[in-house]
Amino acid sequence: MCDVYSFGILLLETFTGKRPTDAMFGGELSLREWIRKAYPTAILDVMDINLLKDHSTDEGTTQNITAMHQCLSSITELGLLCSSHSPEERIQMTDVVARLQKIKMEYL
Repeated sequence: MCDVYSFGILLLETFTGKRPTDAMFGGELSLREWIRKAYPTAILDVMDINLLKDHSTDEGTTQNITAMHQCLSSITELGLLCSSHSPEERIQMTDVVARLQKIKMEYL
């Protein structure tokens, strides 16, 4: 379950562009906690701006923007599930793979 936790943190790092060791995290605030507070209503506020560049222009249709938001929300939820504090609350890696495949199919 430690590998699942690490994978979850890696997902969160990849999609936010932040590292757990960034100066903004300290004391009670961690990368996971910062994202958890933003999920699901303010998820775009914590995402890496580079992921949103092509979808923030007038060229991006409402359907594309909605699909991107749903994809990022699903990935974030998966990262949070994987990085739960309690190992018993974490999902199995086989379930992680299945969810990633489902997210990919829904996005495409």
